[in-house]
Amino acid sequence: MELSSFELAKIVSGELVGDSNIILTGINELANAKKNEISFLGNLKYLSLALKSKAGVILVRTDMDISKIKNKNFIKVLNPQYAYSIVLSIIEKERLNSIVGSVHESASISNDAKIGKNVYVGQNVVIENEVKIGDNVRIFPNVYIGKNVKIGENCLIYPNVVIRENTVIGDRVTIQPGVVIGGDGFGFIKIKNRTHKIPQIGRVEIGNDVEIGANTTVDRATFDTTRIGNWTKVDNLVQIAHNVQIGENCIIVAQTGIAGSTNLGNDVTIGGQTGLAGHLKIGNNVMIASQSGVSKNIGDDKQVGGNPIAPINQSIKIRTLMRKLPEMYKDLNQIKKKLKIGKKNNRYG
Repeated sequence: MELSSFELAKIVSGELVGDSNIILTGINELANAKKNEISFLGNLKYLSLALKSKAGVILVRTDMDISKIKNKNFIKVLNPQYAYSIVLSIIEKERLNSIVGSVHESASISNDAKIGKNVYVGQNVVIENEVKIGDNVRIFPNVYIGKNVKIGENCLIYPNVVIRENTVIGDRVTIQPGVVIGGDGFGFIKIKNRTHKIPQIGRVEIGNDVEIGANTTVDRATFDTTRIGNWTKVDNLVQIAHNVQIGENCIIVAQTGIAGSTNLGNDVTIGGQTGLAGHLKIGNNVMIASQSGVSKNIGDDKQVGGNPIAPINQSIKIRTLMRKLPEMYKDLNQIKKKLKIGKKNNRYG
C-alpha cells in the first residue's frame, strides 16, 4: 500500500487536518506507529499515546477535541475504527491479489469438476466429482471439497478445511482454518440398550458474505438443510448442529453451541460460551449474554442472559447477588441461632 494523506482522506470520506502530502505505506497502533503509518484514536483516554505517537496520520472522530495535540496530522471521520478497517481492507486486498490464480501440481481435482477463472488451488487440495467453484476463489493447502459441492465467487478457504458433499456456499464467504462443514449431525437412537446411528443425509447451505471462524463445525442436516444466512459472522470453536437455521446478519461468538433444529432469526447476537438447547425459536434482534444457558424460546427484540435465562437486567442482579451468597448464608445462620431455629451448619459458615 502506498497512499498520500490526501488520497487516504478521500478514501475514508474524512476531513484532512495537516499535511496532505505524507506518503503512507502501513498501519499500526498509536504506541508503535512510524511516520509513514496510519493509526487511530477512538477514545480520549488514549490521548497520552496520541501525544507521543509518531504516526504519519491519526484517524479521529469528527466531534473529538484535538486542540491539545500539536504538530500532528489528522483525518476526521464519523467512525475512526470503521475508517481503520477500510485501510486494513486495502492491505488485505493487496495480499490476496498477490496470490496468482493457479493449481498446484499436488492437487487432486476430478475431471468433471468445474473451476472458475483466476482460482488458486494450493498443495494437496482434493476436489471431488461434480464440484463447481466460482471465479477468484482462493483454496489454501490441505483442503478437502466433497462431491457436488457448490462454491460461489471470491471466497477464501483457508488450510485444513473440510467441506463435505452437497454443501452450497455463496459468494465472498471466508472459511478460516480447520473448519468442518457438512460433518454428520449427532443423531443416535437407543434400541434394546444399544445405541444406533441415524444416518445424516441432508446438507448445509451458507449464504453470501458469511465468515466462519477457525475450528468451527457446521453439521449437515439429518435430512433437508442446515442454513446460515447472508452476512452472518461465526467466531472460532462454535458448534452448529444438524438442521439449525441461522438468519441474516447474526453474530455468534466463540465456544457457543447450538443444538439441533434450533432456529435463529435475523440480527441475533450470541455471546461466548453460550449453550442453546435443541428445537428452540430465537426471534429477530435478540441479544444473549455470554455464558448463558438457553432452554426456552425467546421473542423478538429481547436482551437476555444467565442460566436459567432471564431478562438481562434481572440476570445481572442475580449474578451480583450470587457473589454475596456466602455472606448472606453466614448472616442467616446467625439469625437462626438467635431465634433458636435448627442447628448452625458450620460447613459454609
